Amino acid sequence: MVADDKGERPGWPEILIGLAGYVLLLLTFALLMGLLPHGDPVLLGMVGSTAGGVVGIGAFAAACGFRIRALRPFGFKPVSARWLWIAAGLGIVGYCLNLGIQYTYMIWFGSDDPQNILHAAARGGPLPFILSFLGGAILTPFGEEILFRGIIANALNRYGAFAGIVLSSIIFGLAHGVSVILPIAIMVGILSAILFRATGSIWPCVVLHCIYNAANSVASASGFAPMG
Repeated sequence: MVADDKGERPGWPEILIGLAGYVLLLLTFALLMGLLPHGDPVLLGMVGSTAGGVVGIGAFAAACGFRIRALRPFGFKPVSARWLWIAAGLGIVGYCLNLGIQYTYMIWFGSDDPQNILHAAARGGPLPFILSFLGGAILTPFGEEILFRGIIANALNRYGAFAGIVLSSIIFGLAHGVSVILPIAIMVGILSAILFRATGSIWPCVVLHCIYNAANSVASASGFAPMG
């Protein structure tokens, strides 16, 4: 594990503020989504694809501004290109594992598509695809990683690998709801938390998450997503 910087680092105050901010902002985002026309799943999908990014960045800003007020302790550190390539490869591995989880879920529980509006946006034409791709494969990975790895996994790492990797990933999974997305999000969280624990940087985590979400978006637009 990469040694931590000297000085302050995220702890329980940042975890609690980050999670509380995430819940409050997510509820606010959901209320605002309710004002959109429900008969237009493409529009809902384009806006919804930005939820994780907007909410994650907002919750991170609240936690960061409470006490530390610097980015480096939260993992905003340069890392070698080798780790970025490893992260990209793990993003592809994660997508393959995602397919296995989805097909297993379908065998046991039948088809279930909690992200149907996101699939609708990806298949809604060039502009909806581009906008949903930017929201889902770039903004959301960044927002979620700076919160769930930069704060939560970072703070829990002081209690050992299980807390920093497994426990933080369960929290990440629960933040995505109880559905087929739960085990998938836990899996992605574990891969990302391992990278964070190894490098101390959020950038490999962001790359992994971007590659994973991009593969999901392309598969959805192409009609190859197992669900939807």
